[in-house]
Amino acid sequence: MTTTPRPKSLAMMFMLGAFLTGGAVGFAAERAIAKPVVMLNDEKSVRGELARELRLTADQKLVVDSVWDWRRGRSREIMAAVRPALDSVRDSARVRMMSVFSEEQKDLFRKIIERNQRLADSAERARNASR
Repeated sequence: MTTTPRPKSLAMMFMLGAFLTGGAVGFAAERAIAKPVVMLNDEKSVRGELARELRLTADQKLVVDSVWDWRRGRSREIMAAVRPALDSVRDSARVRMMSVFSEEQKDLFRKIIERNQRLADSAERARNASR
């Protein structure tokens, strides 16, 4: 018995190789040409990037910063009024979900909630530290 590849197998291997090569070349070209994406994870970074991209003057930056502070204050006021209702909805949803969980699932769910709360607390501390 011979081990020569069949024409269809050769064609499929060639097509697969061409597809993978084309994908790699396209990815590399896109990375070389495209403008880098800036990940903005905090307010300070967002403000700095905005000022840089718009080439704000010092006076414009003062106004933008002032408006940004006003917006943050108003958002906090609104969230303070709405937060109790949102917390109530979240807690009610958790109770309803837990009603169908086994005891083991309830324990796991509580641990997930605790983990998420620790992450949220840590993120809040980081946001406050960057201000």
